[in-house]
Amino acid sequence: MNTSRRPLDSIDLALLQALQKDPRASHAELGRVAQIARGTVYSRLDRLEREGVITDYAPTVDGGAAGYDVLAFTTLEIRQGSHEETVAGLIAIDEVLEVHTITGAGDLLCKIIARSNDHLHRILQSVTAIPTVARSESQLALHMSHRRSVLDVIAAEPSSKE
Repeated sequence: MNTSRRPLDSIDLALLQALQKDPRASHAELGRVAQIARGTVYSRLDRLEREGVITDYAPTVDGGAAGYDVLAFTTLEIRQGSHEETVAGLIAIDEVLEVHTITGAGDLLCKIIARSNDHLHRILQSVTAIPTVARSESQLALHMSHRRSVLDVIAAEPSSKE
């Protein structure tokens, strides 16, 4: 992955926004939207992938619609020097979607999905059974009031409105 931070131009944004609306759009369709040739679409998308801007083309799956109605965020305090071991233990638990190293109270923040509160309880038992986990605190998400994508933020930047 290229770590240079080249700003996205209006063509990049047009392609990304078109892909966000229709991830299965053909290169010809994307070219029409961005007003560029199909070959240019291919080379632009290839560059965006190489630079790590586009990370995948996977469908967005709604957890609730797929039977995972419970979403929780769990903060973990872990034994000093046990970051890698703890993360490896968390990765082994399928329902742990994300693990973030954080500042403030706690060391790691985990995003967890579950089918029910009882299922979440079993998952949290697995999390706290990891020998390096000293303490956990969980919050259940009751309702999502707002969601914004990274692309929405980038597109809203004044520099992106050439």
